[in-house]
Amino acid sequence: MERRRFFLRQCAGLALGLWLGVGCVQGPSEAESPLAAPALGQVDTATIDACMVCHSTREMQRGPVLDGLPEWYLAEQLRNFKSGHRGKNPANRAEALMGAAMAKVGTEAQLAALARHFAGRKPQPYIRVVRGNIAIGRAQYATRCASCHGAKGEGKPEIKSPPVNVQEDWFLLDQLRKYANGQRSVHPSDAGGLVMKAALAGLSPGDFQNMVAYIARDLTVTPPLQKVGPPKK
Repeated sequence: MERRRFFLRQCAGLALGLWLGVGCVQGPSEAESPLAAPALGQVDTATIDACMVCHSTREMQRGPVLDGLPEWYLAEQLRNFKSGHRGKNPANRAEALMGAAMAKVGTEAQLAALARHFAGRKPQPYIRVVRGNIAIGRAQYATRCASCHGAKGEGKPEIKSPPVNVQEDWFLLDQLRKYANGQRSVHPSDAGGLVMKAALAGLSPGDFQNMVAYIARDLTVTPPLQKVGPPKK
């Protein structure tokens, strides 16, 4: 319970920083000194640190790790948040917070710089938390996912399909559930989202777990991160 209170205080502070202009993803105002503002198209360290409150492997994080995702995909999703195609559904709290953050992105150049920064980082290992039937998940992935996301989960940029082999299993499962229950709503202009929602039709929550468990064990490019317990006495 104490950890949850701590996380809520962190989110509240981050949200306040966003609206006051001292936190995540903020462009320089016209009143600021040119010497104090980051160069056009660059992202300052404070902005990256604020983004990492949610987008890191720290305990209590509530956003996906972005390291190693393609620059084109990151930029596309940032634009979706910026335009309001994502982040406007109050039932999806994580996206709503991201939508608020994007209100502070000043320019397309800054948006592109954020995408370039995270794309340039190496994929991070993570603790596997999703369990499922690997054999069933492998078969379901082959029939439902491989045509767009690749046989190895590598993605297909030519059809704007992102890789799934660099993303954490809990986040993949969370997004599948949200597509299915409507919390991740799909804008009519989001062709990839529409295809994704159609591909999930008829699948059960157990099916989602099986596919993600298979991806995490057999396709993810990083080795599993081992949970570290308290030191032995």
